[in-house]
Amino acid sequence: MAQPRQPKKRRRSRSDPARRAAAARREEARREAAEERRRAEAAADRRSKALKTARRVAVPTLVGIGVVVAAIFLFRPQREIAGAERLDASTIAADLGYELPDEVDTDSLPTPACGVLDQPISTPELLYSDLYNGAVVLWHAAGDEAAAAALAELAGGFDSHVVVSPAPEDIEGIWATSWQRRKAYEVGDDELRDFVAAYRLRAPKHADCDLPE
Repeated sequence: MAQPRQPKKRRRSRSDPARRAAAARREEARREAAEERRRAEAAADRRSKALKTARRVAVPTLVGIGVVVAAIFLFRPQREIAGAERLDASTIAADLGYELPDEVDTDSLPTPACGVLDQPISTPELLYSDLYNGAVVLWHAAGDEAAAAALAELAGGFDSHVVVSPAPEDIEGIWATSWQRRKAYEVGDDELRDFVAAYRLRAPKHADCDLPE
């Protein structure tokens, strides 16, 4: 038995208002999608340009800051202790009874020795090496056990570049010496630590000179 024919779907005319509205909506959706893509691309381009500009500015800025910090560190005024004499190493050594040659061969100096000694520094070359390598040498009168103990306690507050030694010549109180600096102190003077802190490692070289534990 033949099936009844389905009625044909009537196609809408191009002039049908509903068809025109649907087409308009599709076109609007395409325009909005294209505009959204354009905005996203423009935003990505702006971000890329901003990053490039930031890099161009940041690198010289960081370099400039580094140069300024280094300059401040290298050229900042160094602390000076009031009353400290400015003397060359030969004069410091001579006033203690050591005789240095007119020209010291720094390449042949002995290794500096730091710590608490029970005998005077053995040679003028060793004294020069200590001072030349940034050690502060604290001298007390031979046999002054109280001064020796006080200086040993003070030296224990530093991990390197401090020497405590009996003086080979008669002195009064304590002599604090470093590279091109000297000052006399009384036993127990709290300001002696300031001298050590100010002048320790202020010398042409900084060879290792740890204090024995």
